Amino acid sequence: MEIFFDYDQQNDSLFAYKKAKIKGSIDIGYFIIDISTQGKVVGVEILDVSEVLKNLGISDPKEFLDNIKRAGFRAVYQHDSIIIYFMIAHLME
Repeated sequence: MEIFFDYDQQNDSLFAYKKAKIKGSIDIGYFIIDISTQGKVVGVEILDVSEVLKNLGISDPKEFLDNIKRAGFRAVYQHDSIIIYFMIAHLME
């Protein structure tokens, strides 16, 4: 299933999502995880994404976010947990 993304500069949020019917969401710190009616992760939103990137060592988060080429995620389901990998690709000058 294709993953889309949207960076909202005004609200400083980055959202990667699959087009699917949402059953509910889970808020965890800077992250909102959307769960489908089938119980699968179909969306991940990062709030205050500039701050999150700074904490990860990105020196100029605004420049980084203005040049995003692609964003996505992968959910790995284990016995009683889910590991979510979030990826961001951006253009380098």
